[in-house]
Amino acid sequence: MKLYADRPPRLAAQLLADLLTVAWIAGWVLLGRFVHEMVSALAVPGEKMDDAGTSLSAKLLEAAGKVDDLPLVKDGIAVPFEGAAKAADQLRAAGEAQVEAVSSIAIGLAIAVVLIPVLMWLMIYVPLRWRFIRNATSTQRFLEAGTGADLVALRAMATQPLHKLVKISDDPVGAWRDGDADVVARLAELELKAVGLSAKRLKTS
Repeated sequence: MKLYADRPPRLAAQLLADLLTVAWIAGWVLLGRFVHEMVSALAVPGEKMDDAGTSLSAKLLEAAGKVDDLPLVKDGIAVPFEGAAKAADQLRAAGEAQVEAVSSIAIGLAIAVVLIPVLMWLMIYVPLRWRFIRNATSTQRFLEAGTGADLVALRAMATQPLHKLVKISDDPVGAWRDGDADVVARLAELELKAVGLSAKRLKTS
């Protein structure tokens, strides 16, 4: 599989684009992590409510048990403590629900911050890179199979714009059919340049 061009300018551009893509993704991941941390900080009050409710409920239940065990104390004296403990449990549950809600929002926002810009860029960049890899790989295989310049020149006539073909010959198809070596070589070089391969490959194929 041909991942990068032979020609230095295009190779440098591809390497730079790949590096920028990695940096783009890494940058948004770091920003998403920062957003997650910032939003997660909003869960602190909920955590305090959870801790306070848990601690208060335990102390009230402990007090209710001690009061209930006292001699000469009427039954039911512990009921208010138990009721207060239930209220403390509700406080704990509210704090826990707040922490869960903030956690879900933090994760959702972090994912959105990362995925939206990254996917938008990849939807543009990946097809372009894949098109180059596909064309360069198939052309390289043609040359490695020993087909030489003829098939590559034929492909040029099928894929290259007319204004480029006319610069090589007024009748490139006729020249190709007649076996005009100069026209065939120039057509092949045009196609190789378009797919990012070096014209030197024609001499070694």
